[in-house]
Amino acid sequence: MITEHSRRAVLKGFGVAAGAALVTGGSGLITPATAQTADSSWRKSTSANGWDIPAGRLPLIAMHDIQGCDLTVSLREGDAGVVLAYLAQRFHYDVAMLERERGEIIGYSADRNVKVEFESNHLSGTALALYPELYPLGAKGSFWPHQVTAIRDILAELQGVVKWGGDMRPPQESMFFIDVPPDSRKLKQVAATLREWQITPGEGAGTQNVEEPARIAASKKLAKKQAR
Repeated sequence: MITEHSRRAVLKGFGVAAGAALVTGGSGLITPATAQTADSSWRKSTSANGWDIPAGRLPLIAMHDIQGCDLTVSLREGDAGVVLAYLAQRFHYDVAMLERERGEIIGYSADRNVKVEFESNHLSGTALALYPELYPLGAKGSFWPHQVTAIRDILAELQGVVKWGGDMRPPQESMFFIDVPPDSRKLKQVAATLREWQITPGEGAGTQNVEEPARIAASKKLAKKQAR
C-alpha cells in the first residue's frame, strides 16, 4: 500500500478542512482556473453527466462505507454509489491514505453554486471529491507519477464508467464522477462485479499490481480516450 504523501501535503502540512463532509490530504501547484459566469448557480434538473438531481437527500442519496478505513460518504444509492465508494477504497490503498484529520471528502452536495459544469455532478450524488481543499480547481501535477499510475489503473478497472477531474479543463484532480448515463449497461455490470468481489476472498481493492504490463496498457488506452 502506498502511503507516501503528495508534494503539496509535504509542503503545506496536514490541515483540517472546514465543511460538512469527510477526510484527507493532498497536493497541487495552483494555477488560474477558468471561471464560468458571475452567476454560477446550476438551474438544470439534471447534473452535467445526465443524472437527475433529487429534490432532497432521500431516497436517492445514501451513506456509503469506504471499506478499509472508518469513513463514510453520501453518494447516489445503487450502482453509482457502489462504484464511487470502491474507487475511494482503492484510492486509500493505492494512492494516498484517507484519514479524517487530513481534509475532506465530498460526495452528494445540495449546493448549486458551481465554478465549472462538471461540479454539478455532486448535486446528483454521482461525483466524489477527495482532498478538494488541497487539490483545488485549476491545479495540475498534484500527484507523483506512481500515484497517477494507480489512479489510471483504478479508472481502467472500472472500465471507463468514471472520469477523473484531472482530465478536465480546467482540471480538478480531487474529483471523480460517473461518466455514463443512468441506464448504462456497463455501469450495471461493473457494479455487479464489485458487489461480487465484496464477498469473494482475494478479490477487489488491495489485490492489484498496478505495474503489470497488461494493466498499464489498458490504463494508457483509456487515458487517451478520456482526455479532452
